[in-house]
Amino acid sequence: MRKQNRPLRNRAPLTAAWLTLCVAAPLSAAQPAMAFSVEEKHQSYTITEEGRPVLTYRFGEVPLPGGATAHHFTKAATPYNGAYFTDGSEYGGGRSNYIYPLYGFHGEPLTADYPKDHLHHRSLWWSWCEVWRNEKLGDLWAVCKIRAFPLEITKKESGASAAVLQAINVWRYDDDQTDVVKETVTLRAHRTEGIPGARSRAIDVDVRLEALVEGVAIAGRQKVDYGGYGGMTVRLNPEVRNFSLRAVHPNPDQWRGDALAIAERVIDPAAPGDAAWMALYGRYPTSGIAAPGFTTLMMFESRQTPLYPNQFRYYPSTCVSLAFPGRTRVPLPKGKPIDYRTRFVIVEGRTTLETERAFWDAYQR
Repeated sequence: MRKQNRPLRNRAPLTAAWLTLCVAAPLSAAQPAMAFSVEEKHQSYTITEEGRPVLTYRFGEVPLPGGATAHHFTKAATPYNGAYFTDGSEYGGGRSNYIYPLYGFHGEPLTADYPKDHLHHRSLWWSWCEVWRNEKLGDLWAVCKIRAFPLEITKKESGASAAVLQAINVWRYDDDQTDVVKETVTLRAHRTEGIPGARSRAIDVDVRLEALVEGVAIAGRQKVDYGGYGGMTVRLNPEVRNFSLRAVHPNPDQWRGDALAIAERVIDPAAPGDAAWMALYGRYPTSGIAAPGFTTLMMFESRQTPLYPNQFRYYPSTCVSLAFPGRTRVPLPKGKPIDYRTRFVIVEGRTTLETERAFWDAYQR
């Protein structure tokens, strides 16, 4: 039996720290305030701008959709490629602590939750296939033997230039009530920049991991397709059309997705220097628009991320990861937190390499 969630608490101290994206042209001086709406039953927090949704953070548990059942790993003498467990463990069930949906500028969902082919994929999320406590192993990515439990909302601020939401979750193994990791996630949704047809919006997803016990370490998947996936990940709306991606990396490793016809790789260090990013292009179904144009979703990690630049993992199913720390097992010393900072930028239209580099430079400053 899993331990019952602790009572959810909310508190929102005021601060005056706002970040501003400085690439596109600013909007007019009269800025509408960004705001929050809260769905109490599942503790879902939606950030809005001028009444339109920007993103929804799922703090409380999101159950399996009607008619769906959790999967189970196969019982066998040895695990199949990519799995760790041979005891028929359940995975892909109810979960919390992720963003769904991430929205475009017309209110269209860009991401998917509980996709039929991989129920454990969850829109925009951060997780690791290996979470170790000494010799005990859990798979946070697949929601197997370990998961994040909501503890507290510690910041909820909104104004003309940004909205900030901060939440604390703790990781616990299914068979142990001990809190092993304290995770603090801070979401910053910046106001939209530019004019209709050329708008951009930046969203920062900053994760701090602090081990609460000795012997904790995290890693990506060690097997399957050269291994290494995990970290900050998006799973796009399955109805996206004309999907393709650009992967910019100065020193990429070998990856199955490199052969995808939809993927363009920029690997010459003379072009981007040490810059590394992903740009995802597609047309998303939009209510009231018969022929929607392209939307670009860019994914950056901070230069301060351990092991930067980390590798990328991408599939034709539109599941894409900034795969920190890949196949490297990273210890989390008790009481010594590590920070994993990322930014997502949504842009109307299909961006150029030069425009993407400008957004990357703005973030790293």
